[in-house]
Amino acid sequence: MTNDMIIVFTLVGVVFAAMVWERWRSDVISVAAMVLLVFAGLLTPEELFHVFSNEAVIAVACMFVLSSALERTGAIDRVGGWLNKIVGKSELSVSLLLLPMVAFLSAFINNTPVVLVFMPMVIGIVSKRGIKPSKLLIPLSFASILGGCCTLIGTSTNILVSSTAHSLGEKALGMFDLTGVALILTAVGLGYLWTIGRKLLPDRETLSTILQTTESKQFFTEAIIVPNSPLVGKKLIETSLKSIPKARILEVIRGDELIGVPLDQVVFQAGDRVRLSTVFSSVMELKNLSGLEILKGDGQMGLEWVGTQKAAVAECVVSPRSSLIGKSIRQGDLRRLFGVLVLAVHRHGVNLRNQFESTVLQYGDTLLLEGTENSMRRLRDSRDVIVLSDEPRLVPRKSKQWIAAGVILAMVLAATFTSMPIAALGLAAALIVVMTGCLEMDEAYRAVDWRILFLIFGMLGLGAALEKTSGIDWLASHLIAAMGGSHPVVLLSGIILLTSLLTTFLSNNAVAVIMTPIVLEMAHHLNLATKPFMIAVAIGASACFASPIGYQTNALVYGAGGYQFRDFIRVGLPLNLLIWAVASAVIPLLWPLK
Repeated sequence: MTNDMIIVFTLVGVVFAAMVWERWRSDVISVAAMVLLVFAGLLTPEELFHVFSNEAVIAVACMFVLSSALERTGAIDRVGGWLNKIVGKSELSVSLLLLPMVAFLSAFINNTPVVLVFMPMVIGIVSKRGIKPSKLLIPLSFASILGGCCTLIGTSTNILVSSTAHSLGEKALGMFDLTGVALILTAVGLGYLWTIGRKLLPDRETLSTILQTTESKQFFTEAIIVPNSPLVGKKLIETSLKSIPKARILEVIRGDELIGVPLDQVVFQAGDRVRLSTVFSSVMELKNLSGLEILKGDGQMGLEWVGTQKAAVAECVVSPRSSLIGKSIRQGDLRRLFGVLVLAVHRHGVNLRNQFESTVLQYGDTLLLEGTENSMRRLRDSRDVIVLSDEPRLVPRKSKQWIAAGVILAMVLAATFTSMPIAALGLAAALIVVMTGCLEMDEAYRAVDWRILFLIFGMLGLGAALEKTSGIDWLASHLIAAMGGSHPVVLLSGIILLTSLLTTFLSNNAVAVIMTPIVLEMAHHLNLATKPFMIAVAIGASACFASPIGYQTNALVYGAGGYQFRDFIRVGLPLNLLIWAVASAVIPLLWPLK
C-alpha cells in the first residue's frame, strides 16, 4: 500500500465517520474532502473540474426539474385526490391502494418528490378515518424506494451506478434493465408490508395527534406578566390563572432568580416569568388571558394578534431543500420570515420542549407552528417546510398536466428505443417543461436539490482519487481474498449485503459512487459478467429500510410519523434481509454471472 493510497483511505474513513456523526452537512463534508485532495496533490485541478462535467449529475438535476413539473401542474395531486375518493375506511384498505400507486409513480418520477407530495395527502386521509399516520408513513417511504428501483430514472442511485460504470468503459444500464428484478422485489416488499410488516408498525403519537388528543399530552409553557397587568399585586390563588383547567404552575422566576416561597404566597410583579405544565387547549386559554403573554422559545414575547384574524396551528416538516437546515430555531427566525411561533419541535420520536430554540434544524424535523391563516398560506408557498395538511400549496397549472406527463413519457420512450444518453434526454425534457410553462425558470432552479448534487460531486472526487492511487484495485483484491474464492452467486450476495449495510449509515448516492468501481474491478479479476454486479450495487444502495439516515424519503417520514430509530429497525430490518435473499436468488437467474 502506497503513501498516497493510505492518505486517500484515511480521508474516505474520515468522510464516512463525519457523515455518520452528522455534525456537519454531508454535501459540505464531501466537497471539503475533494478540495483537500487537490491541495494534497492527489487530484490535479483539471481532474477536479472534470468531476463537475459528469453526465450523471446533469441527469439527476433534470429529474428534479421534471418531478417538480408534475408536482407544480397538480398531476400528482390529481392522483392523490382520486385515491382519497376510492379508498376504504380501514388502514389496510388505504394501504392496498396507496402503496402500488406510490411504487408506480416512483418508477418514473424521482421518489423524493413523490413522498413530499403524498405525505400531506396521506395524513389528511388517515385523520378523517381515525388512523394514526405512523401506520402508513413508513410503508409510503418503503414503497417509493422499491418503486424507484424499477427504472433507470426512478432514483438517482440507478443513474449514478450506470454513469459511473459507463465512465469506466462498461455499457450503461438501459431504461428497463432493472425492471425484471425490481418488480419481483416490489411485489415481495409490498406483500411483506401488507402482512408481517403491518403488524410491526407502531401506533405512534405525532405532533398532529397532539392537536387531536389534547387531554393526553402535556406541554411546558412559559409566560410573562406584562406591565399594567391586572395580575400585578395579586397572589396566585386570587387570579384567574388558578382556574385554567389542567394547567399547573411549576415555578415563578423574577429577574434571574427562582422565587423560593410557596407558589400560593407569591405576589406577582410585572416582568415575572411563570412556567406551567398544561395541555394544548389550556395554552389557548393562556394566550387569551389579560395581562399575560406566552413567550417564544428564545424568551421573547409571543406573536401579536393581527386585527381579528383567526390563529391557526399547523404541523410542518423541514424540507430537504430548506434554507433552515443547519440553523437553530432562533437563527431561522420563523417569526420574521412567516409570522409564526414555534410551539414544539419533534425529532427522532421525541417532542423537544426545553431550550429547543437552540436546536439546529435538520431535514425531516417536525415543527408545530402557530400563526394567522395568512401566515400558513405563506408557509405552504415556501420551499422551507412541508405543511402536513392535504390543502394545496399553490394553485396548480392544471392545463399543463398532460404536457408534463407527455414530456416524461416521451423521454422514457426515447431512452428505451434510442442510444441517446439519459442526461441529454433529461436536459431536453427539462427545457421543454420550462418553455411550455409547466414550470417557470426560477421554479426550475429551485427544484434542483443542490445539496445532493454537491454530495455526488464530492463522492465522485473521492472515487477518482481511489482509482488514480490504485485504491480500487487494492480494495477489490482484498475483498476477493476475504471471500476465499467463493462461488460467484455467494460473491454477488455478499456485495448486495455489504452495499445495503453501508447505505444504512451513509447516503445511498455516496455508497453507489464508491462501490460501483470496486465491484466492477472484482468482476474483471474473476472474469465474471459485470452487468449483474452493477445491478447488485443499484439494488443494495437503494435497499435502505432499517435506518432513517441513508435514504432521504425515510428521513422525511421520520419526524412526520413520530417514529423512533428502533421503529425502522423493527419494520425495516426484516425487509432488508428479505430483499437481500430474493435479489441474491433472482439476479443470477436473469443475468448469468459468467
